[in-house]
Amino acid sequence: MNIVCYATEHPISRTIMAAFAEGCKGQVLPPLRLYEGTAALYGVLRGCKEIIKQCEQIGNPYIALDHGYINHSHYDGYYRATCNGRQASFRTTRQYPSDRWENLHRECRPWRRTGKDILVIPLTGATADFYGFDADIWLENVISRLQKHTDRNVFVRPKQNKTPIQEDLKNAHCIVTHSSNVAVDALLMGVPCITLGESVANSVSWTFENIESPSWPDREPWLFELCYRQFTLKELRRGEIDYETCVYRV
Repeated sequence: MNIVCYATEHPISRTIMAAFAEGCKGQVLPPLRLYEGTAALYGVLRGCKEIIKQCEQIGNPYIALDHGYINHSHYDGYYRATCNGRQASFRTTRQYPSDRWENLHRECRPWRRTGKDILVIPLTGATADFYGFDADIWLENVISRLQKHTDRNVFVRPKQNKTPIQEDLKNAHCIVTHSSNVAVDALLMGVPCITLGESVANSVSWTFENIESPSWPDREPWLFELCYRQFTLKELRRGEIDYETCVYRV
């Protein structure tokens, strides 16, 4: 597979794409235009959004990298890689082993069935721009829709909030988000989520109708697969990823 690795001038982009290129034996180029081959890139800023949009317009395959779903941090954490999308979509019946989840030493708490409030996660500017949304209108529409389905208090987590998300989730009955990774944080804490966009949590998400008629899906198979779709820099350098499916391989 011919993979072109697009790296911006940002040090994080350069570091991650250098690791990815080492693993896939790809060429590293700036995101000035679309070159022939599968595109691989980190984030959506500094020309990367334009490369993704060009790929989508002409059906050119691409691999999008970004923060990992669990235990993400620069540069000793995990990064996600997704084929032809910004977050993984679980559409197979494959059963994944538990080893990569167990290696994270994290807890998946039982479903919280006593939460009271609805927590809404607003769109960031970069996400709204990428999907072509007006973030304020999106938020207004979400709140309006919530009010048709529940009388619970609705709280909006302010952008750039420095409070740990765990604090805001303490009294949450569920969260509502477009595609924020807060959905994963919430699900690990046992808090249900409603995802309205391209989200790795879609397969275990509620709908608005579930707010007062809850369902409690099994999160374990979802977690196991999630961990097979995120990678350390060392794993990227060693090419421990199936570039056709963006799933971990040895």
